[in-house]
Amino acid sequence: MSTRHIATLIIMAALAYAPLAHGCVTDEAWFVLDGLLAGAFGVHCIGCLKRRQWPLIPLTLWIPAGLLLVLGCMQMLNPSYIYDPVTQGLNPLSSYRPYLPGTIDQRTSIVALIHWGALALGFFTLVDLTRHREMRWWLQGAIASIGGAIALFGIILKIQGGTIIPFTQSYSSTFFATYVYHAHAAAFLNLCWPAALSLTVRTLHGERPVSRALWINVFVLIFLALFINISKFGHLSALPSLALAFVVLRQGIPSDQLNAGFLVRVVLGMLLLGVAAVVLMPLVGRSVGRWDDVMRVGFGIRPVIYGVAISIIRHYPLWGTGPGSFHLVVPYFTVSLESVLSGRLTHAHQDYLQTVVEWGVIGASLWLVIVGGGVVKGVRDHLRHPEELSTGTALVALTILGCHALVDFPLQTGSLRLYAAVYLAMVWRVRLSARKAT
Repeated sequence: MSTRHIATLIIMAALAYAPLAHGCVTDEAWFVLDGLLAGAFGVHCIGCLKRRQWPLIPLTLWIPAGLLLVLGCMQMLNPSYIYDPVTQGLNPLSSYRPYLPGTIDQRTSIVALIHWGALALGFFTLVDLTRHREMRWWLQGAIASIGGAIALFGIILKIQGGTIIPFTQSYSSTFFATYVYHAHAAAFLNLCWPAALSLTVRTLHGERPVSRALWINVFVLIFLALFINISKFGHLSALPSLALAFVVLRQGIPSDQLNAGFLVRVVLGMLLLGVAAVVLMPLVGRSVGRWDDVMRVGFGIRPVIYGVAISIIRHYPLWGTGPGSFHLVVPYFTVSLESVLSGRLTHAHQDYLQTVVEWGVIGASLWLVIVGGGVVKGVRDHLRHPEELSTGTALVALTILGCHALVDFPLQTGSLRLYAAVYLAMVWRVRLSARKAT
């Protein structure tokens, strides 16, 4: 087995571990994920040295990534406060140099940078690995399979009426499968079903009845789980995203399949999905009932939180407060809102605002180059080669996640960052000729 395959298998192990470890929202679980990604990077580097072949990474990726690394290190080396976990307060430091990039707390930013650094190692490994078609299908198969397993597990728990989060002793009425926060579960499922749909479309080429039946069922299972989960955005994004996926992946369907028989199968599939929804109507009804809250109170305190984030940005516009520091600085901007906000605020519930808070306008601009540049490149590649399903699949998944980040914080968890990195690597990859890619 080549080092390329071993590195891919390690990343697939990370894809399986991340959702099982409750999405890697704790540093302990996240560090394990970091170790797996660093291991995949190390194995891949050994393989590159043996082949005497430098990884093919676009220059437009190295520049913003390098600048982000420099910015993060400068922030980490210039702390303005030190966090006291006993008093949960910030004590000022005289060594702080204003007008230079800095962080609210050094230790917090070091931990955040370790997570980002490990993800960067995994991402650059993926950019090189996904040049090969076989590796792209391996990764999509892993994403779809893991998504199907988590979806089935979540549905079973809901049918049983379980209230204890798996592998813990914690009670919750809103968790789904192994995800404590239902919105993270919705984001995870929305990252998985495009891969299952892509694999389904792929099986339309040639005689693959077993594979076709498998991936169709996995797709239906994941899509149905979106409506059993109580996340409102999961419901809101499902059908429009499915329509987008069919438009984007249409070129991957063989021309001889685009006939009346194919349309009949699509209709029958939708009817099957409807029958399954009726059977599980008590669970679906409980989830759809959550929309009553939206009709009654709108989006709750989210607008208030957004206003707080904007206030922080005005105070730290250029360099930000430092990676991972939002939860430390936000209490000092919500003193007058204690009657509105209950509990301790840890996230902005809007990833774009939180990115600007922690990285500043300059850092957020660099992130925009990395993510937005990948999407632009992916759209261009898809228009030129619409038959390549992996590019279209990645664009659909990243579009859904990007919309979700407008109203929540999916990119503040290790598992969702990893899944997003896989898709982003697929659109950033350097394309090979058809002969070399197989």
